[in-house]
Amino acid sequence: MRPGRRALLALLGLCLVALAVPWLPWLTGVLGGGLLVLFGTMATEASLLGRLQVTLTRRRRAVLSLDEEEELPFTLWSNSTRPLSVVVRQPWPPLLTTGSFRGQGRLLPGSALTFTPRVHPVARGRAALSPPWVALSWWGFAERLRAVGEPGELTVLPNLKAVARLRQRLDAFVLRGQGARVAPRRGKGREFDRLRELVQDDDYRDVAWKASARHGKLIVKEYRLERAQDLLLCVDRGHRMAARTTRISRLDHALDAALQVAYLSHRQEDRIGALCFAADVEQGVPQGKGTAQLRRLTELFAGAQPELLHTDYRRLAVHVRRRLRSRALVLIFTTLPERETGDELVAAVRSLLPTHLPLVIVLSDPGLRAAAEVLPADEDELARVLVARDLWEGQQEIAQRLRRLGAWVIQAPPEDAGVEAVNAYLEIKRRQRL
Repeated sequence: MRPGRRALLALLGLCLVALAVPWLPWLTGVLGGGLLVLFGTMATEASLLGRLQVTLTRRRRAVLSLDEEEELPFTLWSNSTRPLSVVVRQPWPPLLTTGSFRGQGRLLPGSALTFTPRVHPVARGRAALSPPWVALSWWGFAERLRAVGEPGELTVLPNLKAVARLRQRLDAFVLRGQGARVAPRRGKGREFDRLRELVQDDDYRDVAWKASARHGKLIVKEYRLERAQDLLLCVDRGHRMAARTTRISRLDHALDAALQVAYLSHRQEDRIGALCFAADVEQGVPQGKGTAQLRRLTELFAGAQPELLHTDYRRLAVHVRRRLRSRALVLIFTTLPERETGDELVAAVRSLLPTHLPLVIVLSDPGLRAAAEVLPADEDELARVLVARDLWEGQQEIAQRLRRLGAWVIQAPPEDAGVEAVNAYLEIKRRQRL
């Protein structure tokens, strides 16, 4: 229990009366009576408020998308027969930007009072959501402070709302009228389609000799282009990916982009796998298809955290060569290293070619390029510009070396990495580079 606003105002007035007592002694009785009435009213209100029952209704487990504004509403109920003044304070865990929510309102008898705080998640993970603190008052002379409701749980996942927006765009522009499945295309692929009799212009290398012996005539094997192809999403979680851009880190942007590519490849019926790497390479999620595979990928990305360790690209290449026996599209979400350590990335990509097709999605730093192009005004600024220009030119040199090897390299700001990765994936599928 604590004094209300009216009690504080009344106490301030009685203090002024006390200051006038030396000159007006008859105010002593007024002061004593006023204090008696004030404390009696406060005690009575506090006693009545202590008998009230207040309940709270909200989601026990709240699941939010990273870097998206969302609502966490909750509703208060009471058995009071008089209108209640309510002040609410809800503290937030560190996964959210704001420290706490504060709201106030009037709870009428027989009705509910709903608060709708808006939050902005800035980190992935799971945290406990403590019950809100509620201050109740009738006449304003006393407030009853209590925690209402049970603790909840808050889970922040990669940006699933961006995936939902991608789905809407695909349904509206790309996949409209094409059906849910793509018809198989015949041609020089790897998937067996059927056996048929040899006709003119057929390649004798496609003759099925055992079938020809059984039928007494030449029979050839006909293949079709693969509908399901292999993709491996490799997300760098080394020390360079821990830097924050806007409100979230490069790693968070990379995971959101990888999830968007995963959803699109699921719509294209490709086999998807994923892993995270830094100094070591995790096993991640093996190749698979379907909705259950998307769920496993989401769980993997939700638990990925950056490490302040060096990124070992050579170890990644060794792991990929052992893991994937057939040709696959290997997407590497990373940020380019400095010129001195760029040979590791180039050597890793060279070892993947030509068996696999590497697609390197580089989360670039727009601030570095701006710092490299500024016109210096003094010696100190000249030194900063020269360092930034050396870093920027070194990264561009590494990107050119990767392109000359035959890898696809996409450089984009972190917030645009998802769109650029999806566009590159669609372009590779259109050109049938796999």
